[in-house]
Amino acid sequence: MNSSSAPRAAAMFGVCAALAVFAGGRALAERRDTRTTVSIWRGGGGATYGGGDGGGAGAFVSHRRDVDIGADGAVRFVGVAVGMDAATVEVHSVTDPAGTSVVEQRFSTNLATPEALLARQVGKPVTVVLAQGEVRGVLRAVSLDALVIETAGKSIEIIRRGEHVVDIKLGAASLDNEPTLEWKLAVKKPGKHTLDVSYRTYGLTWAPEYTAVLGDDDRVDFTAWATVRNDTGLDLPASELTLVSQPGTPAALPGYIAGPGRAPVSFKIGRPVDLRTGTALQVELAPKRSGARARRVSVFEASGDQTSYQPLSDCYGYMPTPTGVRTEQMLELDGAGPILPEGNVRVFRRGDGGGLTIVGEDLLRVNPRTGAVRVRAGVAPEVTGERRQLDCRVDPGGRSLRERVEIRVENKGKAAVDVVVREYLYRWSNWRIEQEDEKGAGAGGNAYEWRKKLKAGESRTLSYTVVYAW
Repeated sequence: MNSSSAPRAAAMFGVCAALAVFAGGRALAERRDTRTTVSIWRGGGGATYGGGDGGGAGAFVSHRRDVDIGADGAVRFVGVAVGMDAATVEVHSVTDPAGTSVVEQRFSTNLATPEALLARQVGKPVTVVLAQGEVRGVLRAVSLDALVIETAGKSIEIIRRGEHVVDIKLGAASLDNEPTLEWKLAVKKPGKHTLDVSYRTYGLTWAPEYTAVLGDDDRVDFTAWATVRNDTGLDLPASELTLVSQPGTPAALPGYIAGPGRAPVSFKIGRPVDLRTGTALQVELAPKRSGARARRVSVFEASGDQTSYQPLSDCYGYMPTPTGVRTEQMLELDGAGPILPEGNVRVFRRGDGGGLTIVGEDLLRVNPRTGAVRVRAGVAPEVTGERRQLDCRVDPGGRSLRERVEIRVENKGKAAVDVVVREYLYRWSNWRIEQEDEKGAGAGGNAYEWRKKLKAGESRTLSYTVVYAW
């Protein structure tokens, strides 16, 4: 730090220190929530509200706080999330709901920096301490380089901000050093009220994290946790926390119209948690399952999900190709409790001595219809297959497309296997299976599956017709 910047830093520290001493007691009194509830939800894409990437995620925070409302109805509510959407604020008086309403609201943010505090002091008393004395008056303008002071004699002084400025003292009126809601309320009963204040905000996110420990006889120890991140700039102590997921929701796409979604799944955490800003907290998402019996299945996918292409009226564009086609070996567990969201799963194998050896990290596959989960255990080279388009037609009006597909799978191994044939109906979100050789079932989003038992050396063929409409 050079000689000219040091006094300026000291002066700015003086601004903050003077305010902090005065404002601390009042801010604490106003921020004493008697109840805080936090709901955080996430879509299939796992994006965050306000982060610019869509995905249908976000958070809702509710504070219950006792306040004094005077006859003028003016209320300052200090301590809200800086990323709050002010248009979503709801104010409810528990004391007198019918006789209390909001007439006017103001959201003040970016208040904690010295420059922001000085800017809010314009029109108010200020004392500038210089090396040669003090200048007292009303602050009329402020910039990074100068202060404009109207003194008691109505003269104007322009003070250059440099090494000769020792300190800047602000009056007691400038104590908003945190994001603050200010209201003008219409009240029939002035006095002490209990208010519930709720709003939507960004900066609160959560992600599922899973661990699967593989044991003998295809038994699995399975744990499910959620990592909750608070980047709101606001501590939320002793919060009642609910985590919400939307099963089977595809990632947000330009021009994509989502089909009917399934009901959101809520995970209410059983005890209050402290969500400190700038930190991550892990909470249990579902009870641990020890020694759960898993089914070994071979999952054949002729192609990955191609939803992002959305080729409405092109029968032959973005056709799945046999390149890289393989069958994965999975361990499948029946659902137990609420349907879990897809997320990272770390897979370990337990050795004879009880130690763990890492197998890998993958995406936990979840069927949002049944709640069953699948953990990848390797590849199944003995199961092969191919996919062929038999027919594809676009109706003359250009509002639908009918496609017929044939899939052949073969077990080249020496033992019987359970095979799941998984297809992604990727052309559009509005689809229906018009005909199928064997009954399949939706597996969430645009996925559809058929289950087959193949003997050693056996091959099977299935076909289906799907109609897309838009």
